[in-house]
Amino acid sequence: MVTDITQLTGDYAASWLPWLMIPLVFYILPFPIVALVFLWIERESVEEES
Repeated sequence: MVTDITQLTGDYAASWLPWLMIPLVFYILPFPIVALVFLWIERESVEEES
């Protein structure tokens, strides 16, 4: 399947979806992921101490 630049016009049903997903994935989603990883690491260190 070959796609050229003339086909990438955004004339599909959810053309707004990339503009929603880009800030969601790169600006909003990293904060809860980092928080969960931090809590997971801290929980493991507390388990090792006891």
